[in-house]
Amino acid sequence: MSEFYDFFWGTAETNRNFDINIETTDTPLARSVALESFRSLVLARPDAGSLRSDDEFLIRFLAARKMNVPDAMLVYNNYYSFLRRNHELISDYGVDNVEVKQALEDGLPGVLQQRDRRGRRIMVLFAAEWDPSRYSVSTIQKAIHISLDLLLQDSVVQDRGLVLIIDWSQFSFRQYSKLQPAVLHSIAHGLEYCYPVRFKAIHCVGPPWYVDAAMSLLKPFLRETSRAKIFSCGNNLSILHQAVSREILPAELGGEQGPYLSSIWIDNLRRAQV
Repeated sequence: MSEFYDFFWGTAETNRNFDINIETTDTPLARSVALESFRSLVLARPDAGSLRSDDEFLIRFLAARKMNVPDAMLVYNNYYSFLRRNHELISDYGVDNVEVKQALEDGLPGVLQQRDRRGRRIMVLFAAEWDPSRYSVSTIQKAIHISLDLLLQDSVVQDRGLVLIIDWSQFSFRQYSKLQPAVLHSIAHGLEYCYPVRFKAIHCVGPPWYVDAAMSLLKPFLRETSRAKIFSCGNNLSILHQAVSREILPAELGGEQGPYLSSIWIDNLRRAQV
C-alpha cells in the first residue's frame, strides 16, 4: 500500500495571491462585478486567446468558489494545467468513444433522473461493474469528465453542487488490484482542485477492507472540508436513505426507482454533443 503515499503527496495546491477583493455575497450585482473581474484575470494570461472566457464557462468557476475571484482563478488555472497534463481526457472526446460508452453503460458514472430534496443532482458509480479487460480506469475518468461537463451547464448544479454515491459492494480484490495509483491520484486531484464542481456529500456503500485502506491513505491529502463530506454507510443502506430518499434511488441502492437505466443519461450526453 505504500505506493499510494508516493502518488498522493502531490495533491496539495500552491496558492497564488491576487490583489483583488470582491464582495462574495451572491447577488446579481456582486455576481456581475465578480464575473468581469474574473474575466480580466483570464484575459491577462499570455495564452488567453486559446482559452474559454465566455460567461457560461467562467460562472462555473465562480459558483464553485462562492463568487470568490482569487479562488475561482486558482481553479481555472488548475483546470487548464490539468488538461495539459492529461490530454487524453479530451482526445477522442465524446460518448461515442467505444470504451467511454461501455463505462457509461456500466454506470461508471451514472446520473440519476431525479434530484434530491435540496435540488442537487446525484452522480453514482457502480464500482463492481468495472471489467478491467474491457476498459481502463482512465476511461472511467474520461466518462466522469464528459458527464461533469454537461452537468455543470446547469445553473442549479453550479449553485447547489452534486451528491456522489459510490457503490463498492461486490467490488473484488481482483478488480482492486487493477487500479492504478497514478490514475487514482489524477482523478482525486482533478476533482478536488481542478474542476469547477462542489461535491456536497460523497456516500460510500459497502466498501471492502482494501477500499477502506486506500481511502484512509487518500483522506489526509484532501482538504478538511472535503474529508468531512465523505460518509461510509457500510452495508446498511438505511444510513444512505437518511441522506438520500429511497424515492429517487435505483433498486441497486435499495431505492424505489427500479434498476438503474444508463441509456437515459447516455442519450442526454449524446444530445448535448449535437
